[in-house]
Amino acid sequence: MNFEKVRHFIRSKKARDFLIYGFGQAVNLISPIIIVPFVIMICGEAGLGKIGVGFSLAILVNVWVDYGSYINGTREIATHVDQHDCLEERFLTIYGAKFILLCLFLVLAVLLIFTVPFFRSDYTQLLLSLVMVVGQFVNPTWFLQGVQNFVWITLINVISRGIYILTVILFVAQPEDYQYVNMWNGVGLIIPSLFGMVYILRHHKINVRNFQLRRSIALLREEFSLTLSQVFFAAYQFTPVMIVSYFCGNFVAGQYRVIEHIVMIFRTYLQTFYNFIYPEICKQIDKSQPSGIRFWFRVNGINYFIVVIMLTGIFFNTAPILRFFKVTPAEVQLLSGNFQLGLVIPVLLGLTFAVRQLLFAFNSSYYYVRITILATITYLILMIFLLQKMGLAGAFVATIIIELFIIISYFVILKKMEAIKSI
Repeated sequence: MNFEKVRHFIRSKKARDFLIYGFGQAVNLISPIIIVPFVIMICGEAGLGKIGVGFSLAILVNVWVDYGSYINGTREIATHVDQHDCLEERFLTIYGAKFILLCLFLVLAVLLIFTVPFFRSDYTQLLLSLVMVVGQFVNPTWFLQGVQNFVWITLINVISRGIYILTVILFVAQPEDYQYVNMWNGVGLIIPSLFGMVYILRHHKINVRNFQLRRSIALLREEFSLTLSQVFFAAYQFTPVMIVSYFCGNFVAGQYRVIEHIVMIFRTYLQTFYNFIYPEICKQIDKSQPSGIRFWFRVNGINYFIVVIMLTGIFFNTAPILRFFKVTPAEVQLLSGNFQLGLVIPVLLGLTFAVRQLLFAFNSSYYYVRITILATITYLILMIFLLQKMGLAGAFVATIIIELFIIISYFVILKKMEAIKSI
């Protein structure tokens, strides 16, 4: 081992950035470990299931409002970080498009809540959950990732999670208070995000008077297919709890959410790692394709090894972990098998996120869109079928099958691309 290189990395800005960013994301990962047992203790598993439905609805609306900003927007900021005019134009154009979509989809979401019986039965909680959409609209993390300002990303994460945890503990005191949990999640994000917006406007000298509506409208046309695929991807990630709730009831949906929260911790970690390293991969590949691919392979390989080690430890401590989440001893026996089955999903997600980085780095969203739409439609049909045949386990089996399909599809596409035959 070259200890000089290791010492150089430890002292480098990249290592400091990773530690700062990692601290913020660690707080992000810890929050469900605090919130979920507390919510189950106060509101029960049925309350947790209802919260999961509201959370999923908000995420689906969020994807439309984000409109590709965390993919193409971040990539364009990262590759033009030294060009003020380009940064200003992208910032104003993307936020203009996001505001148009925020207004449109909030109206559509309210109409959906009051017209669909499944949603109307819990309309107060679902309406309050839409505060999360406003929070995500304000959140400037997509821009901060592009300029690699990890200090502000961490500040937003830590403050938002702190507000969320504190308000839930203070104000969720009775079973019916479950309906406020997602609202506090949104409030916690709005407050630090507003400060982040002010910082960006001042630090990068962005003049809002240079905003041009026609550019935002043009962006809405250009990014539609990519955003549509992201909506399908979000449906793949977040509609299962709705389906479980509809077919199996809120109590089983709560059980699903307990297991899903463990999976989501790893999904969030992988997404965090993806967001941290994605701008650098884009820049490395833009400079030199072969060295960029080697960099991608090295960092993702190390990360994947760490994930597998952590999952192995969790697998052999299933019962204590479920008890920590306030699952009763009788339910621990019932959920252990499903919990261990669910741990296969992060193993596959580690590969999915890594290979997806290359698809976007090489601007291959054409293939991503089609794979995502096909996989999501197949997944939802398969999940409904397996839920009725296998019960709760069917939800996890369906996810495993589709993740394998996605990984294989990504590799097939990448192998066919002349630019990256070396993979």
